[in-house]
Amino acid sequence: MRLSRPVVGAAAVLLLGSGLLSGCGVSEEEVRPGVAATVGDDTISLDLIDEVSGPTCEVLRSSPQLLGDGYTGSSLRNTILVQLVLGSVADQIAEENGIDGEPIYAKLADQIRLQLGGVDDADVEEALPVFVSSNYASSVIDAVLSERLGPDAADSQKQFESQKLLVEWQQEHGIETNPLFTTIDFSADAVVNDRQELSVAVGDDAVAALTEPQPKASIDALPESQRCT
Repeated sequence: MRLSRPVVGAAAVLLLGSGLLSGCGVSEEEVRPGVAATVGDDTISLDLIDEVSGPTCEVLRSSPQLLGDGYTGSSLRNTILVQLVLGSVADQIAEENGIDGEPIYAKLADQIRLQLGGVDDADVEEALPVFVSSNYASSVIDAVLSERLGPDAADSQKQFESQKLLVEWQQEHGIETNPLFTTIDFSADAVVNDRQELSVAVGDDAVAALTEPQPKASIDALPESQRCT
């Protein structure tokens, strides 16, 4: 199981990959020092990315299926940022639509804890937002669409409305990333499949190193501080 494809609403431990990252490489907007991203009214700090990176890597190391050949430090940090951005967007969408997101998040977090049994509890708690956010965002979006469309809406309509919801939210509220990270763009060819999973296509080859699995030899050649293996 790799981090290269963005999936919302799949298996609870599936990470949203960096496919939400645009191909332009860096944000065109200036972000305040110490801030990894501004997400509407919220901010995600560089310190938080740093704090979460270690525990997330430890959780990945607990499972050969999750770890695969390992990850570069940059791809892991970008993945973490995307996850945290998704969680923030979901929080704000929930609040704007009168949805109580806390019990939704708590239920999904409990599922992650069960699936990651045997992993150091402290690492799991630190990494929870990274592993919960995609399913949380999917659940919030599903709740919003259920109110708007009713239970009998066709899958094609859900696909269109899910895409529209995310794109319009970003256009209205804005998401700006620190130049240390690639930009996040919900408008890139997103589709929702039969399981209501959101998958956003990868952009230009310029970000292939962030979005595609790297050869194990290339990852292992990096200094230990720049990889998760």
